[in-house]
This record gives sequence, structure tokens and C-alpha cells, in this order.
Amino acid sequence: MEFILKHTADKKKPADLFVMGYFEGGAVCKELQTLEPLFYQSIKTALKNGKFKGSFSETLSSYHEKFTQASEIVLIGLGKTGNFKKLCMRKAAGQIAQLAKSKNVSALRILTDSFAGGEVKIQDAVSGLAEVLELNAYAFDKYKKDNAKKKKEFSTELIYTKKQYEAAFKKNIAATQAVTRGVLLARDLINEPGNVLNAPRMVEIVRKMTAQKKISCKVLGEAELKKLKMNGILAVNQGSMTPPALIVTEYGQRYQSKGTVCLVGKGVTFDTGGISLKPGKDMEKMKYDMSGSAAVIGAMSALADLGLPVHVVALTPMVENNVANNPQRPGDIIQMYNGKTVEVINTDAEGRLILADALSYAEKFKPKAIIDLATLTGMCAYTFGDQAIAILGNSKRLIGRVQDAGEAAGERCWELPMWDGYRDQIKGYHSDLLNVGGPYGGTITAAKFLEEFIPEKTDWVHMDIAGTAWCNSPRYDCVKGATGVGVKLLVQFLKAWKK
Repeated sequence: MEFILKHTADKKKPADLFVMGYFEGGAVCKELQTLEPLFYQSIKTALKNGKFKGSFSETLSSYHEKFTQASEIVLIGLGKTGNFKKLCMRKAAGQIAQLAKSKNVSALRILTDSFAGGEVKIQDAVSGLAEVLELNAYAFDKYKKDNAKKKKEFSTELIYTKKQYEAAFKKNIAATQAVTRGVLLARDLINEPGNVLNAPRMVEIVRKMTAQKKISCKVLGEAELKKLKMNGILAVNQGSMTPPALIVTEYGQRYQSKGTVCLVGKGVTFDTGGISLKPGKDMEKMKYDMSGSAAVIGAMSALADLGLPVHVVALTPMVENNVANNPQRPGDIIQMYNGKTVEVINTDAEGRLILADALSYAEKFKPKAIIDLATLTGMCAYTFGDQAIAILGNSKRLIGRVQDAGEAAGERCWELPMWDGYRDQIKGYHSDLLNVGGPYGGTITAAKFLEEFIPEKTDWVHMDIAGTAWCNSPRYDCVKGATGVGVKLLVQFLKAWKK
């Protein structure tokens, strides 16, 4: 999407739609009196007569042939200033995007200053508008016959009152677009159907991306996985006709002295559940079971575009959990990469098996911190719906930093306990561990399983994105389908990373 920055004093052609915000009980933006005196007076009248209050998402629309900014002007209510958070800003931006699309505009103009208030500074308003307008415009329609006839994107003009901010605004927009490209890459990967995106195809895509962005890439194929005895990855994939892979990408080697961060993303390109077959309802969504790997790859792409001074190694184990050929069976016992043995009680608890090998392999890079992302448990989606990422780990400090990054990025996390008592549920009888821990506390027992494979004395956080990686109906920043959750959070976290 094209974003154009203009000062309020600059000469401008009329747009199709001009939008500004208004805080309930506040003053009308004084710049409007100069920009559009007729609309300024109509707002004053509407406020006086109680026709408009400015409650959150309330709108006041007006048309007039003498308007100079656009033929239609819309005032959007932002609620009380003290309640205005960054998430509110993003939702307001989503409302603007929906207005622009519903009115089929070609040129949108926004008075940026009018969206600054509460905890939202003017720079936050610029970034929030650029982020959400870009994300809201996304559509995955490559397989539609008439996708060539899709509507063209509208241009967005962000006008501002203080010229000294122009350079900072340009920098903010460029940085925001680097991150949104990462999110959209993740969405594209997740939305691809399972008959198109498998482990070999993911390898091709990542190799191409890393070559373009000068990120190092190494792929451990089936033969090397066997040599390394990564039997968690191999066992899950043994029912598939396509070979597995562990993709290792590395960015910022020259910053190793600042401490290495390992990102690990679950990559099950399609999950039938294996012999412990999933119910048929909604099984078509199980192409999204590689959302963790997509988020990690999207974040790596954004890191390279931003040029952040961090050293990051990303591990994405890629498999398909199918029932062809020779699938693993309930009751199978496998020895993992780190030597521990696991009895497979349920073949649909496969994500933790492939993550376990990748997490223990991370020790090779001597990380200061490990963060893994996975659509790991249905229990998480039942608990939080699509409102929060479940977060668990062994370091309160690292958990806090990830939560802070999530708040800033608009991807909220909620911590669950990691008490030792939950470990008893996964203690094996004929093996060291069981891959499931009974019907209760499934999100926690899954994390306790992963904890068994974390390198000693390494800070670690697990993020269960089962409820947040997919939206079943359109929302302010996303159409139905993959959300790309995790990319913004990871980039925000890594921006603030210090040893």
C-alpha cells in the first residue's frame, strides 16, 4: 500500500474520503477550522445538539460540494482520552480501512494528529494507521478464477501539523511496512493448502527468501535427521509420503556477543491427527498447524529488512502428520534427540514431539534465550479463544519481556503456571515420558513436556498460539483465515533485546 505524507499547509488535490478522530468530551481538532471550516461548524452543532458524542467507533459523516479536502468527511469517535490505548488505535484504523473499502475509494486522507491521545503518541498513530491499513488490505485469493479483477488498493495520505516530525514519520512507516511484510508472508504460508505447501515446498520458499535477504540457511533432510536420531520429527512424519526437514536459518552472526536468541516454530503442514484421527469438522483448517514456523520465518524476514543488531537462530521442524505408508501408532516408544524416551499415547499430540527435537538441538547454538511458538493444544483455544496467547516458561524475567512485547505489538499473552505437580501427569511407565498428560490441564502438561528438552540453564518461553493463529470471521486487521500472529511480537521483543 502507498502511504503519502503531507503537511496540513501543503497543497493537496481533493481525496475521495477524509477521516479524523474525536475524543469524547474533548475539543475539536483546531486544525480542522482552517482545513474545513464548514465541517468544523457542523461538528460543533452536532456536539451541542447531542447528535454526536464521540463514543468509541461512533461516526459522523457529512457531504458538501464546498468541502476542499474530500467530497465526504467522516469523524470517528475515539472514546474517553484516558481509555485510549494502542489497541484502540489499531481498531480505529481498522474501522477506517473498512470505511474506505465499503466506499470503494481510490484516495484516502487522514488527519493523523487527531488520533493522538491517551497512551497513543503521534508516532504511534502513524505506525498504527500504516500497520492496520496494510494488514486489513490483505486477501488470499490466488486460487480464485477472477482474482485478476480484484479491486485496486487505495492510496493513503497521512497529513500532519508539525513539519519537524516528517523524517521520523517516514522512518516509522518504513519500519512498520518491514514488519507487516513479515506478517503477510506468514499469512501466505499458512493459507496455502496442504496439497501445495509441504516440507519440501517450505524448504524452497525459505531458501529463496534467505538468499534474497542474505540470511544463512541450512536444511537437515531425512538422511541427516536419521543420522542425528531426531526420532520425534521422523516418527511424526513416517505416515507421510513427503520427506521431513529441519530448517535452520541464522541472522546477525556478527552480533553474537549480545547473546543468541533461538526461535523455534512448529511446522506441521497438515495434521490429520494420525491414527488418533481428528474429527472431520474443521479438519480443513489443519493446514494452519504450521503457524508457529510461519511466524518464525516471517519474523526472520522482518529482522533482515529492519537490520536489527541481534543474533537470531530460527529452527523450524517441518512434517506432515498423515496416515499413509507406515504411520506411528499409539503405544510406540521413541528415543528423542537428547536421549529421553517417549511413549506415544496419542498421535494427535505430535507437535510437541517435533518441537522437542528442535528445542534440544538449539543447545548447539548456546542461546541465552529460546522462544517457541506452536498451535499446540486445543485446550488453549478453549481457554482463551482468539483473545490471548498462552505463555509459559522457566524464566519470569523472559516471560515478562515477552508479555511486554505482546502488549506493545497488539498480541496479548497470558501466563499459565508451570508447577512441578503437572509433570507427574506426563511421567512414563515404560518410558521416560508420555506425550500426553490426561484430559485436564492440557496446555500446561504440553509445556511441561517441552521443558524436558530445554538445554540446561537456558531461559525459555513457550507460546501456544492455537487460538490466535486463525480467525473464523473478519476482524479489524485481518480477513478470515491466517492471522500471522507472533511476527509483530517477536520483532518487538528483538528490538529491545540486550544480553
